[in-house]
Amino acid sequence: MRYFLVAGEASGDLHASALIRALRERDPEASFAFMGGDKMQEASGVAPLVHYREVAFMGVVSVLKNLRKLTRIGREVQQAIRAFQPDVVIPVDYADFNFRFILPFVKRQLGIPIVYYILPKVWAWRSSRVKTLRRYVDLSLSILPFEVGYFEERGLRTTYIGNPCVDAQISYLEAHPEPVGREQMILLVPGSRRSELQHNLSEMLQATAPYASTGWQVVIAGAPGLTEEDYRPYLQDHPDTPILFGDTYGLMRRAHVALVTSGTATLEAGLWGLPMIVCYRIGGKRIARWVFERFFQVDYFSLVNLILGKAAVPELLADRMHSAQILSTLTHILPEEALERKAMLHDLDELQSLMGREKSAPRAAEAILHFLRD
Repeated sequence: MRYFLVAGEASGDLHASALIRALRERDPEASFAFMGGDKMQEASGVAPLVHYREVAFMGVVSVLKNLRKLTRIGREVQQAIRAFQPDVVIPVDYADFNFRFILPFVKRQLGIPIVYYILPKVWAWRSSRVKTLRRYVDLSLSILPFEVGYFEERGLRTTYIGNPCVDAQISYLEAHPEPVGREQMILLVPGSRRSELQHNLSEMLQATAPYASTGWQVVIAGAPGLTEEDYRPYLQDHPDTPILFGDTYGLMRRAHVALVTSGTATLEAGLWGLPMIVCYRIGGKRIARWVFERFFQVDYFSLVNLILGKAAVPELLADRMHSAQILSTLTHILPEEALERKAMLHDLDELQSLMGREKSAPRAAEAILHFLRD
């Protein structure tokens, strides 16, 4: 069969490359064309028609400044789909581009089936987009278990195929099968962007300094794409705090507790059964929390709590994320005998059960092929 994929960022390139490999294993005659990146090229053996670097614009202002270029690229991708004549088009996340240039064009003008892989988080905000998904998408593949009920209640055929974080964990354990134990370590995961370091790291370091002086090891998990120089401005008062790059999963296996900025890292820590405090401090602190509470249609902002549907891990957002509050919260989850810690560990066991223990890309490939054959 012929598959056309549309990915517009590094994470989409990674997940789509795993899907391509899984499809090739199950469909010997598979051929691919795509907008994407180097990992998709490695998996498919063909170059991207458009590289995602061409559309890597962050923020509303940047998008508006480059709107003419985005429109030109959107038209190029449309013509590439028409010329390739695929059996299915597979958008991968990247909602704004796919909603504008891919979904209406593919369905209205070409009548080609659409399978959406990694759904946009319309349950959090811009819920009106569900109508667009329902109108144009034939099958949606979800990586979060609670999304199935949400989307099916709104008329969208949805299948949970597992989560790429589980894939990464399984692959890590295959490469590092030796058992490890928890150490007297507090792990800081302050984000993967410089702006996240700016808003979060100083508060994390200040909160954990009292433990660092009493024998606890405080360690920063260095993010891919950042360097030691990015962290250095925040370590002037904490010169002995190490930054370790390239083994965040190894650190999560060994740490006793973690401070984690909101995002995928919270789910990764949860899958390792690591008790945590979710921290996210942003500009306009009190206003930012007010916006979240008034305009977002969810009760929580961490993936762990969203998946479990309850406050399993403490969340400190915006003006509530400061060193004194972190330190106070730590006292309730650091001791082994603490009831809050035991309850959290029980909830993280439930999280692992809900997420499953199968790799997502093979399940996604099976779902796509089953749909196409039917």
